[in-house]
Amino acid sequence: MRSLPTVAGLLLFGLLSSARGQAVLAPVKLTEDGIVAGGIRLEKLQAVRHAPTLAAFGRVVDPARLAALAAQVTEATADIAAAEAKLKLAQDEAKRTASLYRAQANVSMAEYQSAQSADHVAAAGQVVAKARLRALEAGIRATWGTNLASAIATENGPLAEIWTGSACLVQATVPFGADLVAAPPQATARPASGPALALELVSPSPQSPDGNGPGYYYLGSGTACPPVGLPLRVELTTGPEVSGVFIPVAAVVWRSATPIVYRKSGKTEFTPITLTEADRTADGYFVKDEPGAELKPSVSIVVAGSALLLSEAQANGATAGSDDDD
Repeated sequence: MRSLPTVAGLLLFGLLSSARGQAVLAPVKLTEDGIVAGGIRLEKLQAVRHAPTLAAFGRVVDPARLAALAAQVTEATADIAAAEAKLKLAQDEAKRTASLYRAQANVSMAEYQSAQSADHVAAAGQVVAKARLRALEAGIRATWGTNLASAIATENGPLAEIWTGSACLVQATVPFGADLVAAPPQATARPASGPALALELVSPSPQSPDGNGPGYYYLGSGTACPPVGLPLRVELTTGPEVSGVFIPVAAVVWRSATPIVYRKSGKTEFTPITLTEADRTADGYFVKDEPGAELKPSVSIVVAGSALLLSEAQANGATAGSDDDD
């Protein structure tokens, strides 16, 4: 039975070696007959270029919320117009009665005072109507941002496409602590199943849903818009393209919540490589080409039968750096 310091040392070794894409489990050796019987299939890695991405949580915003806000803005704007019309009538009446009263025409003191009071009441109504609109617009800006607030007020811009059903609004929220200097102008949203959705940046979100990282609003166009509220994986580009290799998802197995791929390291030997520093893509993982990396172009990896190799390694109980000899 291993002592606690030894276990801690192995965990530390695992964390450090994972950062460099090194092996944590010991290599697995099979016979040639075992390779055939286990259905082990290899594939050589090819050099590719890929822009690093950050995975954000996304969802389609219910357009009914935007429509309701647009209706409220329209109603508040109409209230101001009505208040201004009432004020104009009240002002004209107040001027008329004041002129007649000063000319000692057939206008009583009570009528004069009533007209002046109506003028003041109408002016106050106009002030209240404008204040209500300002409060509504401030609330919309605080929730949706300046760009969407302007679109809601005018019903133009991205909302014009949303109203016609030719586009949808997607809110993307990055994980807390994620390193994203600025939102990219384009992104890609992917549901659990179905086609990907190309996105165009509308504006940052002034709020962080549920205490996560920053949020951003994107416009998705076309028939690929998923249903409202459906969870999406939004891929945000975080830097320029770099060279590396692509690992298909079929090649990946999991151990203790860590993705692993097996590299051919001998005639019948296979070495597990962790992918904790790899960039997750829709179809697998991208590993950047850097010094010390074991996954490079022309290296052969197991794309079928990895589960058998992992099972063999776990059955042997061997880890890299142990005294066990395969």
